[in-house]
Amino acid sequence: MASAQASPTVTIGERKAKKWNDNQQRAVFYASLGLMLASITSIRWACTIIGFPTAAAWLVAVSFELLVAIIGDAASSTRRTNNDGSKGGYYGSLWAIFTFMLLLAMTANVGHAVFTMGEAFTDGGMPVFLTDYQSEVMGLGAAFAAAVPLGGTFGFHVSGFLRKYGAGADWVDENGTKQVAEVLDEPRGRRRKAPVPAAAQAPRPTVRATVPDVPKPPAPPVDETKEPASPSGESPKTGALSEDQVYELIKQALDEGDDERLKPKGDLSGTSIGQMIGRDRSQGSRMRQRLISRYLAETDNHDVPEWLVQLTQGT
Repeated sequence: MASAQASPTVTIGERKAKKWNDNQQRAVFYASLGLMLASITSIRWACTIIGFPTAAAWLVAVSFELLVAIIGDAASSTRRTNNDGSKGGYYGSLWAIFTFMLLLAMTANVGHAVFTMGEAFTDGGMPVFLTDYQSEVMGLGAAFAAAVPLGGTFGFHVSGFLRKYGAGADWVDENGTKQVAEVLDEPRGRRRKAPVPAAAQAPRPTVRATVPDVPKPPAPPVDETKEPASPSGESPKTGALSEDQVYELIKQALDEGDDERLKPKGDLSGTSIGQMIGRDRSQGSRMRQRLISRYLAETDNHDVPEWLVQLTQGT
């Protein structure tokens, strides 16, 4: 049995919905662009205030608003791709650039509105009844001026949303071919055999086998030349060093003043000596303490580190 996520057939209603969605997307885009470009005069005025020539002020204003519009469209419609191929969040760098330029455009619009309304109140260009509400009027006017480029930003976001997720977004070409899931056959289940009734089963004969007694082999003779086992039940390994050989190694290290070899990470630590004599760590540590005490008793080396002397006193 086959299944698919969506039907590849495009209906007339879907084609009309896509056409209507495309018209909406274009209308929102151009309306948003108009709002953004409406503040060209404010940016031109701000450039003139700070000393730009007239031609340069117009050039800066037009270029600035086009950049804000394009960056706003890119920031609101471009998203990251996750490792699994799904869409993630938006790019923070684009939004940071767009926010900075949008704030500059809003500042120019607010400044132009405040200066223009201030001159109107001073010259008597405002209605008389508004003179008592000059602060409120100027605050509302500044907010409306700031909302012009901000409204264009919202429009760009809606335009990108319609373009990305609107009707016909799942089409792979202009003919209306849809992207459908790969058709997969459902796995067939194994057929189970019906259980056979107990009455229908034939009795199976029982077979008994007898095994003759096998004589046990004689025990191997005990080799008396082997070394006896240690008190812990472990036998020394073949090739293990004797106590005198270990003492020579410790004596050589202490004569050379190399007490680092007797520390836990050295080659003459308790663990290392235990491996040398084929025993465990505890027996190696006891032998190390015993051989250090022997070295202190047999030699007149007064440069033995204090920690080794304390080690022998703790035995």
